[in-house]
Amino acid sequence: MSNLAAFFAHNKKQNGNIKRVVSKKFEDEQGNPIEWEFAPITPERDAELKSDSTKRSMITQGKRKGQFNTDFDHFKYQRLLTVESIVYPNLNDKELQDSYGAMGADQLLGKMLTIGEIANAAAAAQEANGYEAELEDMVEEVKN
Repeated sequence: MSNLAAFFAHNKKQNGNIKRVVSKKFEDEQGNPIEWEFAPITPERDAELKSDSTKRSMITQGKRKGQFNTDFDHFKYQRLLTVESIVYPNLNDKELQDSYGAMGADQLLGKMLTIGEIANAAAAAQEANGYEAELEDMVEEVKN
């Protein structure tokens, strides 16, 4: 295979889902923590999440009057990416939402997990979407 052929779509390796324990509060019948499953999102969906996390406001005073400020809410984006990446449990399940008195996947996540556990889920979502892969590869390379 030529070097260029390695870049053809049919030769591209696909990112698989990952499973991580994000909370020890949810256990199976044997008392083992249940893994949550995370999947990568599409670049198109990522662009939508970034757009949803960006606010434009018109400047009304000073030299820049009439121009726009663009503010990106990184925390909102991270939360949206985390919720969007969770495959299991299904946070959109009505019965699961009803059991917590939640309306929507984002609110459900906040009721199910502590802030530390949400941070664990966010780290897994980032990994599923390729943000952590390079760091882990470098750590493995240093170990060898």
